[in-house]
Amino acid sequence: MKQAVLEQIRSYYLDFLPFNKVLGIAIDVLDYDTGDAQVRFPMKPELIGNSAAGILHGGVTAAVIDLTGGLSALISCVKYHEKESLEKLYKRLTASATIDMRVDYLRPGKGDAFVCKSRIIRAGSRIVVSKMALSNLQDVCIATGTGTYLVG
Repeated sequence: MKQAVLEQIRSYYLDFLPFNKVLGIAIDVLDYDTGDAQVRFPMKPELIGNSAAGILHGGVTAAVIDLTGGLSALISCVKYHEKESLEKLYKRLTASATIDMRVDYLRPGKGDAFVCKSRIIRAGSRIVVSKMALSNLQDVCIATGTGTYLVG
C-alpha cells in the first residue's frame, strides 16, 4: 500500500499541479522510512528574477522549498496513518496545507539546475515540520527553509 500511495503523491505533484510543470519539477526521492524528499529542476528563462544577473527568482526559491517540505509532510502523514483506509488517507492528503514557512536566502540563485532536499524535524497526527535546503548542482546552498504543514 505505501508504495502505491507514494506513487499517487508523485503523480499528483507532477501531473496535476500546473505550477510544478512550469517549474520543471522532477522528484528524485520520496523515502517512506525517513520522510526525506528531494526534487530537482532546471534553470529556465521564465524563472529568472534578476535579468541583469540571470539569477533565480526568490519566489521560485520559496515555492520549491515549500513544495519539497510539503512532500515530506505528505509522506509523514501516510506513515502516521498507515492503518487507515485508502479513502480516509486520501482525504487527509488532499486536505493538507502549509501553515507557516520561513525562507533564508543565503546566496544568489546561480546555476544550470537546482536540487531541493527536505527532512522531517517533527511529525504528529495533524502537524508536520520540515527543514529544507535548496542548492545548485555544485552543491552551493542557495537558501534554507522551515515549513509547518497541516496534514488532514
